[in-house]
Amino acid sequence: MTLGEREQEAIRSVFAGLERDVEVTLELGPTATPVTLLAAGGREIDSNGLAREIVEAVCALSGRVTLTLVEHDEPGPWPRTVIGAGLEYLGMPAGYELTTLVHGILEAGREGPSLTEASLARLETLEQDVTVDVFVTPT
Repeated sequence: MTLGEREQEAIRSVFAGLERDVEVTLELGPTATPVTLLAAGGREIDSNGLAREIVEAVCALSGRVTLTLVEHDEPGPWPRTVIGAGLEYLGMPAGYELTTLVHGILEAGREGPSLTEASLARLETLEQDVTVDVFVTPT
């Protein structure tokens, strides 16, 4: 999958809002639970290869985004994309999920949080650290 000119321009436009540099790490390797992905026409998809192609193309659209590739020998939840210090994306960022990757990079590139003051005040009342998992699916 290659990004078309229209997609590239849209992503460049979003990345123009980056206020600081963002480090992205793409981890690849054998999956712990192998899944065969089929594209239209019944051809098999190399999820590591496609994820690498997409993440490399997206990261290349801004000088404020750096990409590090890590290859694992052990089975795991690969491909995994780590954005900044705390955002983690599991799977292939293709289709609708491409937007999630791009906006994750934008969020990590903000100087301050994008939450409202009311949300930040409520978070201050938490008595312990919380991990938030967000699942993205077009259905």
